[in-house]
Parts: sequence; C-alpha cells; structure tokens
Amino acid sequence: MDWQRSSAHRRHLLSYLVCAAVIIGLIAATWWVYQKDQSSHQWWQEVRQQLNPQQIQRRLRSARLLQDAQKALSQQDLAQAEQLLRQAVAADPYNSEAWQLLVSLLVLRQNRWDEAEALVAKVREKKAKADALLLLADIAYLQRDWAKAERFYQQVLKLDPDNATALNNYGYMLAELGERLDEAEAMIRKALKQRPNEPAFLDSLGWVYAQRGDYKKALPLIQKAVRGAPNDAELRYHLGIVYWRLGEKEKALQELRKAIDLDPRHMGAREALQKLEEELQEQEGKGTVRT
Repeated sequence: MDWQRSSAHRRHLLSYLVCAAVIIGLIAATWWVYQKDQSSHQWWQEVRQQLNPQQIQRRLRSARLLQDAQKALSQQDLAQAEQLLRQAVAADPYNSEAWQLLVSLLVLRQNRWDEAEALVAKVREKKAKADALLLLADIAYLQRDWAKAERFYQQVLKLDPDNATALNNYGYMLAELGERLDEAEAMIRKALKQRPNEPAFLDSLGWVYAQRGDYKKALPLIQKAVRGAPNDAELRYHLGIVYWRLGEKEKALQELRKAIDLDPRHMGAREALQKLEEELQEQEGKGTVRT
C-alpha cells in the first residue's frame, strides 16, 4: 500500500501547488490593478480602512448609539435622541442612517434648517453626505420650497451624478412644475437605465409626457407603474388624470376614487374627482355624457 500512500501524497502536493499558484496569481493581479488603476487603488484603501479593527469597533458603537436614539425618539425625547445621533455620526462618519435620522430630526421635528445644512456641510464621507442632501431635497420638495429643493438636488448630483433617486425626484419636481421638461425627461431616463422597472420612475416619465399634453404616450408608462405599485395613491391619481384627458371618464372616476381610498388626504385627487363629477353632471343635463 506504500505506492497508494505515495500517489495520494503526490496528488495532495500537486493540489497544494495549484492552489498556491492561483493565490499568488490573484495577489499579483490585485497588486497590478492596485498600482495601475486609481479607482481600484481608492477602493482598496477604503476596504483596508473598513476592515481596521478600530473602525469595526467604532461602527459597532455607532450602531448601538443609533438604536438608543431610535428608542429615545419613540419616547419623544428629542434632546436625548439628538445627542445620541451626534455621538453616532462622530463615532462612524459612514453611518448614513444616523446622518439621515439626525437631519430629519432637526428639520422635520424642529424646523432647524440652518443647523441641518451646516451639519451636512461638515460630512466628509461622500455617500453619507449625498444621502443627507437627498433627504433635505425631498423634505424641501414636500414643503413646496422648490428653489431650496432644486439647490439640494443639484448638490447631490454634483457628488453622485448617477444617483437614480435624485435624478428621478429632481426630474419629477420639474415635471410637476411644468418646467424644463426636456431636462426632466433626460434625468428620468438616466434613472430608468439603472432601474427600468421602478414604478415611481415609470410614473415620472409618464407625467412628463402628460405635462406636454401627450397623454397617449403617458398612458402605458403610468399603467405599468400602477401594475408595479397598485397601492400608491399618487400613481392612481396620475392614471385617473390621463384617462380623463383621453376621454375615458369612467376609468378616470375609478382611478381617482381609488386614489382617495388609498389616501383620503390626497387633495389633487379630491379636486380632480369633484371637477370630473361636475363635468359629467353638466353633460348629463345636456344629454351628452360620453364615458
């Protein structure tokens, strides 16, 4: 049996040599890319930093502080939550969730815009900064402060030109305002290249067409968006408007009513439904109802 043991030994030795050669080759390839390619060089530096034991400890501490802050918020202790969140981002500047929650606390809960902007300006980590700026942009949009929202969207895209959410939200805001629709379309299409089946993005592009008065092009896009997110009141509202403009008033009534069922506070859907019902009543009185 010595020959069997010898043969097995040779096979094991050969496998070790092959594995060693593969590992050496991978190390050499990694080192060559590291030396030649600047983006890979930066990636490797970031990986080394993230795997540093001290950085791991800081991330764990930041995560615990974030959990404590969330608990404080649930108890309506805003001062304690703010203190904990500031400690969390100090411990780990990469903690994007902590940055966003801190910004949200300052702006939404306390309307401290100047402090929030000054805080975000100090964020050094690129992704965390872009995420925080995007949150500020979306809040400003919801508060209908268009100029402020635009300024923040532009800052996000300067940091991250391919940020799909920022591209879509900025484009949608322009579509809502009926302004610079070509620019809005270009941004939304860029976002759709990254996420081609995203219902919100499909709806945004459809709404650009609707704002141009091209309801036939808008219809299939918004229909697809609704199929992907049937419980989104805004999408149902848009579909109702497009059906109305295309003369399909019964379908428009159904969609507008569905939008209100989903969100009873949706003023756009309520106003549109009231106008459509008045229009139908007027046509009925004249005997010219067409649905």
